[in-house]
Amino acid sequence: MPMQQKNIKAFTIIELLVVVAIIAVISGLAIPQFANWTKERAVKNSAERIKDLAVSINSQVQRGLYGFAQFYIQPLADDGGYSIQTNGMLMSNLATNISETDDWHKTSVRCKNEDAFWDHLGALNDRAEVRSFNIDNVNLSIGKESGVCFSKDGSWYSSFGDLLDGEKNIGGIYICGDTNGECPTITGTGEKATFDMEFLYELSWSRFGNIKLERWDDNRGIWVVQ
Repeated sequence: MPMQQKNIKAFTIIELLVVVAIIAVISGLAIPQFANWTKERAVKNSAERIKDLAVSINSQVQRGLYGFAQFYIQPLADDGGYSIQTNGMLMSNLATNISETDDWHKTSVRCKNEDAFWDHLGALNDRAEVRSFNIDNVNLSIGKESGVCFSKDGSWYSSFGDLLDGEKNIGGIYICGDTNGECPTITGTGEKATFDMEFLYELSWSRFGNIKLERWDDNRGIWVVQ
């Protein structure tokens, strides 16, 4: 019995070229979007890490482990990026400093960044209550070593450097994805402000803690709580 010939149909060169062209167009549209999403996600993760560090040290103050604590940021001049850490002062040491330290009521005295001043140092990374990490994929509105210090009832709230907020009861920093530009640049007038900055976040706090992270939605011209 003769074998039936199989009807085999292959792609033509033109059909293959059309498929390759379609794939190229789709890739050209998708890859930039994916890269943009990846960067946005990385900036958000960094902003959340910074927030978590601030929330963590304030929680230790509210729990009573520390009577006084510091959230500290230092730009890394050599490698770029920032070192971010927290430091804690035990209740017994706080009581001693209040009664015996000269000029304790001055911000520059009580919120200083000296290792011997704090009982537990985040830079050592030997305790879960205080921590530190370096970050280099975001830009902050910090140009010099800066810090903010919290106490449970807000009475010893203080700050220095670029976090110095005078007599105000609230402070904060901007976090943005543009590592080459200043963070941030405000443009425009009227009710809908705009920011000439990529992936912008704001971390803010009050003298009692109340730490909040917000993302700028440029389409709606509003801050969105994260």
